[in-house]
Amino acid sequence: MSAQQQATPPAADLISALSADAGAPEPAEVLLGPLTDPTRVHADGSGSGRGLAVLFWCGSVHVLVYDLAHERDGGCPRCLAWFLSRNVDSAELSSEELSGNDSVGAARSHALWQQLGPALRATVTRLAALLLRAPSAGGTLATVDRAGGTVRHGQVPPRTGCPARRPATATTTIAFGSAPELLEKSDGALRARRPLPSTLTTDYLGPHSLFREPLVDLDGPLPQAQVGLPLGNGMLEPGVGRTRSFAKSRTTAVLEGLERHTGFCHQPADGIVQATLAELGTQGIDPRTLGYHSADQYARDGFLWSPLDAAETVEWVPVTPLGDGPARYLPEVALSWVRRTGARKPFFYDTSNGFALGQSHEEATLHGLFEIVERDAFLLTWYRKLLLPELVLGPADSDIRELMDRVEVVTGFRVRLFWATLDIDIPVVLALAQRDADSGPCTLVSTAASLYPRAAAESAIFEVSARVASLRHAFDNDPAHRQRLAEDFDSLVEMDDHSLLGALPTSREWFAFLTTPDRPAFPLAAAVAAAPEFDSLDKDLDYVRAQIEATGTHAYAADVTTPELRWRGLVCTRSFVPGCVPMTFGQATRRLEGLPRLHGESLPHASQLPDDMTPADVPPHPFA
Repeated sequence: MSAQQQATPPAADLISALSADAGAPEPAEVLLGPLTDPTRVHADGSGSGRGLAVLFWCGSVHVLVYDLAHERDGGCPRCLAWFLSRNVDSAELSSEELSGNDSVGAARSHALWQQLGPALRATVTRLAALLLRAPSAGGTLATVDRAGGTVRHGQVPPRTGCPARRPATATTTIAFGSAPELLEKSDGALRARRPLPSTLTTDYLGPHSLFREPLVDLDGPLPQAQVGLPLGNGMLEPGVGRTRSFAKSRTTAVLEGLERHTGFCHQPADGIVQATLAELGTQGIDPRTLGYHSADQYARDGFLWSPLDAAETVEWVPVTPLGDGPARYLPEVALSWVRRTGARKPFFYDTSNGFALGQSHEEATLHGLFEIVERDAFLLTWYRKLLLPELVLGPADSDIRELMDRVEVVTGFRVRLFWATLDIDIPVVLALAQRDADSGPCTLVSTAASLYPRAAAESAIFEVSARVASLRHAFDNDPAHRQRLAEDFDSLVEMDDHSLLGALPTSREWFAFLTTPDRPAFPLAAAVAAAPEFDSLDKDLDYVRAQIEATGTHAYAADVTTPELRWRGLVCTRSFVPGCVPMTFGQATRRLEGLPRLHGESLPHASQLPDDMTPADVPPHPFA
């Protein structure tokens, strides 16, 4: 390279063309080069305003306009690098480390720019000017395919933990009292009337954003969609939507994927205190009341969880009680369901139970409590073999009947519905899908909760039909694994193991307590007539709180919203109800200690558990 070439600023024509465009504001900085190691080729020194990045990655040129302060909407080049590469090391370089004086980096950036050729350089320059000229939010992206010249537009979300963001702590406490427009209810639904952003699915789907692998199930009896959240181990955490249309199912899948995403994020929290449980006294929530492992489980070699010692000092975060009362404290390690490297061992195996999204904290918390109540009702039913009434459908329930008939026609499984509402007086419906056969999957079950009994019934049918559709295709994939599950319950590890074991013909007798002919019946119309009606989500939440408190316990919620959610006006909370039976997967990781309702006599339906059995003796639950 000649001395004159070395002295030529990289992409001088890009900078000059942008400066010559009278309609385009001058960018505060310009980055150019490889996605994971660009060079700053222009900076005005202000450290604020909008920046422009022209980044090369995998045969494409990504043109991004972003906010230097990372305070307004949208992601920055480091966020984009993370989403595209999913590589921690390549995305952790802070913006302060970028340099325009590195001769090697400058030469590389110049070479990449020149390799585009005049036509593509002109295209990229025009796109950059258009993005700068438009009153668009930060994170606006245009991706140019170098081979075909096609252009795709998108938005890059801000990323939790992005090194270019100013360090900030999250507030786990919640100030309920959202604006009235966020609490007005959509007709016939327990969701906000205000519509979700019209670009929700496109904003979060794609290589530049959170989710991959948008799929739809064309073989199942009901519309289902799925997205995948890439994890550090190369796996995809699924977000699934099941509704009456593929479009709505895809939106639901994205929302569930966002809920899963929050569980994998860790944000330093305000208000952390270090103390023992004894020092906190009644201010602390004893993790044993959330469901604990037994002493024998904790004593096993290699067990990944350890109990809280009475004299142990741990970090506690404030959580908000529903209703009156001061904030209480929950061990920080119990807030998330994902085990973090370098943190104290969790107290117990956990799932995403209680996580939920909404456009307000009231909406999110309401649905988090529904999930806790639904799973608590199912597990109490299973471990105590409760004699549930079977729901009887009437003339007004034709839509429910049509769904059940569709499942039977497409899959051969007959669906029956049971009223699983227990001492927490929130409607819960259990759906049982069965077929008479000596081979293949035979029995599956699911539950759903809602203040609207028909909505609970519909959701339970959607859930069980999805499991039927999945198992019909996967049942014969690994016969040896099926045999291991039947012979050794400790071999259950994954969520899918539970429904697979329960679906075996040899497991059919486990469900006899549900299917016995000598059982009460309950008209769905009667449940609908008795259901309360409120005109706002905060009143719905207050009603649910009151039903929980009527059993002698209380509900709590913590704000776990991440920047990715806040970007589109969403919030996420995690709810906790001490005493409710938590959902777990894996026989060796059941949490059955510290839960009096597993053994008491206060439930509204009779227990058929034999006198010589305890809940711990019951076979693994079939929920998935």
